[in-house]
Amino acid sequence: MRTEIWRKFNGDRRFYLQRHRFAGYQSEIARSVFCLCPLGWAPWSPRLVESVALGCVPVVIADGIRLPFVSAVKWSEISVTVAEKDVGRLAEILERVAATNLSTIQRNLWDPATRRALLFNSQVQVGDATWQVLRALSEKLDRSFRSSRVSRQLDFDT
Repeated sequence: MRTEIWRKFNGDRRFYLQRHRFAGYQSEIARSVFCLCPLGWAPWSPRLVESVALGCVPVVIADGIRLPFVSAVKWSEISVTVAEKDVGRLAEILERVAATNLSTIQRNLWDPATRRALLFNSQVQVGDATWQVLRALSEKLDRSFRSSRVSRQLDFDT
């Protein structure tokens, strides 16, 4: 996907593409309206959180991925999702977003609860990223505990 984006948009003045991080990486994100977030080393990329933290609308380029902290972050209200098959139409899609609902998305990016849910603090705070991770893990533990109790109950009954 990254190679296709590079081939299609590297010469396009509307896109600023770099293959590697560079000294002004964060300031470039902060100056940008849209930040491309193709799949990374995980189903989602750290660039996704960096974009939100720096006020750039994340453009998630992936099919059917589950983004982090969906119970706390309304991704559809703060990002743009582009199917992999539509990456060739990326400029057209982003122009349409810019003409229709960009200001709403940008305003939603600055929601304090959303930002808190994506950022880590040195001390855990209710609703911050560490809290979100611990909450997700506790939900998984609870499901695992319940299913193991059901399994033990079924074994006992037979």
